[in-house]
Amino acid sequence: MTGSTLPIVLSASLGIALTISAGSAQPVSPIRPRPGCTIEAQPDRLQALSSEGDLVLASGRTAKLAGIRLPGEAPHREKALAWLQARIDQPVLVWAAASPDRWSRVSVRIRSSDSASPLDWSHGLIEAGLAITDAGLDETFCEPELLALEATARERRLGLWADDRYKPMDVNQSEPLRDRIGSFVLVEGRVRSIGERKQRTYLNFGGLWAEDFTIIIPRKTWKQMSDRGMGAEALKGRRIRARGILQPWQGAAFSIVIPDMIERLEGGRLPR
Repeated sequence: MTGSTLPIVLSASLGIALTISAGSAQPVSPIRPRPGCTIEAQPDRLQALSSEGDLVLASGRTAKLAGIRLPGEAPHREKALAWLQARIDQPVLVWAAASPDRWSRVSVRIRSSDSASPLDWSHGLIEAGLAITDAGLDETFCEPELLALEATARERRLGLWADDRYKPMDVNQSEPLRDRIGSFVLVEGRVRSIGERKQRTYLNFGGLWAEDFTIIIPRKTWKQMSDRGMGAEALKGRRIRARGILQPWQGAAFSIVIPDMIERLEGGRLPR
């Protein structure tokens, strides 16, 4: 198979369209690629973890797993770091972003390459309940399957999902939301009204804008959502789940720049 090519999906945020040599990779499960989500893989290995929990690769790069967020509190963070430490020195394939972020980290997708069933590390952490799906401020989210894997772990109360701190919050509970300002959270609630402005759109979850929760969506993202059938008609009056870092804007708010970070829900109650 030397010389042939096999498209492989890259994890969140990478906007480069390339291919990977099939001769250098183990067989992988088929994944439908999104535009801009394929890139060339390189062999590497995890050499160490930094004091902040970033990946130090043998190639000399400092990296973070794209599409996920590790827990910030004990004991779940220690368990997630232990999961990664157990894979130090394992041969891996790495799909990496072309440019580092502001902390000099490259966003990567990693798969173990030393077994017949290669493990995608982001998938493994999410499935074990040791990480949360988060596309951050990336341009593209290339692993939408992470949301389904997370939902299964949450339903089974695995890892961090057994802890009330990480469970989706009801947007109508304003005091608990304000207590979590500055934290990454999942919220659930019904969109009561939508304010479309020139530069951004506001999803309002109550009638008191100065007190109630709001999701702020930049113009570019709102257009992407509308093109996907997730515009005003599809969201108004609907229950949704969303994720982001809470900010003290009026009551509480966060911004969404990746459409996948908003999910439509069925039914009228918050799941327990």
